[in-house]
Amino acid sequence: MIKRPPIRHAQRGSYAIIVALMLVILLGFAALAIDVSYLRLTRLQAQNAADAGAHAALIELRRTRDEIIARDRAVSIVGLNVVAGDSALLDPARDVVFGGWDFDGKFFDPSADFVNAVKVTVRRDGDSPGGAVPLMIGRVLGTDAAETKSTGSSIGALRAREVMIVQDVTHSFADEMSEARQADILLLDFMHENGFPGDALGMVSFVGAAEVWTPLGQIGSTYGSTRAQWLNLDWCNRNYWPFTVLYTELFHDAPQMINCSAGSPTVTYYQDSGTNQGSGLELAIDRLIDTGTTDAHALKTIVIISDGKPQCVPEGTACDGEVAAFGVEMADRAEAENISIFSVSMNETADPEQSAYLESLIRGYGTFYETPDATELPIILEKIAAAIPISIVQ
Repeated sequence: MIKRPPIRHAQRGSYAIIVALMLVILLGFAALAIDVSYLRLTRLQAQNAADAGAHAALIELRRTRDEIIARDRAVSIVGLNVVAGDSALLDPARDVVFGGWDFDGKFFDPSADFVNAVKVTVRRDGDSPGGAVPLMIGRVLGTDAAETKSTGSSIGALRAREVMIVQDVTHSFADEMSEARQADILLLDFMHENGFPGDALGMVSFVGAAEVWTPLGQIGSTYGSTRAQWLNLDWCNRNYWPFTVLYTELFHDAPQMINCSAGSPTVTYYQDSGTNQGSGLELAIDRLIDTGTTDAHALKTIVIISDGKPQCVPEGTACDGEVAAFGVEMADRAEAENISIFSVSMNETADPEQSAYLESLIRGYGTFYETPDATELPIILEKIAAAIPISIVQ
């Protein structure tokens, strides 16, 4: 009797069924992994678009103080971004909301009686202008769309800006003082025209010592008086000792303040009291952290304008190094108090020591500028006024 080999066809067919079932499961996991990654990408894209929209709305709100214009700007900027392969779209009334940001409590109140913030939400869901997010492989499992939106709407809040100009008024600045005066006034004008309620500005002048030339005050109420005062700023407007005095008066008579309006004195008969940037910085910092007159949540900035390296009279003694170290110490103090410093060097002689020193004073978001041409000072200060940032708080 002949034995026949066992029939294995049925067994081979069962493997095919198992592989087919496993393939469905594997495709399901693949769909899940790809779609989860895709949804994560769209959330990041939505968040980036919301951040851009909030920032744009704040800039426009500060510039125009008009919510309608600021809302339109947010919609326009958000539309330049892509979410899930399409241009990001907003429902202006629902997705761009103005209100107040409480810096102490760190919350947004859409019903606040003041407006200093905007909340922008970029959504991709069933009832958003852009519709739901189409899934790539999830449709294999019968799902072709999902809802996604920005992972936390972007809230931008306007901090009041408090700025102290620290202006060098040493005799060496005499020939360029008209351009420096024009630059200071241009910064004042820019902040007045592009500012926001709460913005404040003041000035400290310095030589070997310093004084508050203009107290820190809100631009909205002090603009006219500040501008009138600054029109008279000159290199010898000093009400403190040491200041520029006649050599013959230095040891024989009581020091007297020079009156610039009486005409420029003969240079050879006068001496300066040195150049001490640190004295100006110290006084400016004191004003910016004075809790009785400033806003604790304001964005605080110093703009120092100088045309020389630190030095004493007579020059070339150990005092020069002490004055230089004091300036750096005060810049570090400013940084510790969250005060940023912009530094402007008027350097006709291209003195590398002056450049290096004044650049060493920048802190925070500040920037160093230098020019040998005094006519460029107004352009530089306008750039600085525009560069003071607006913060996204959430």
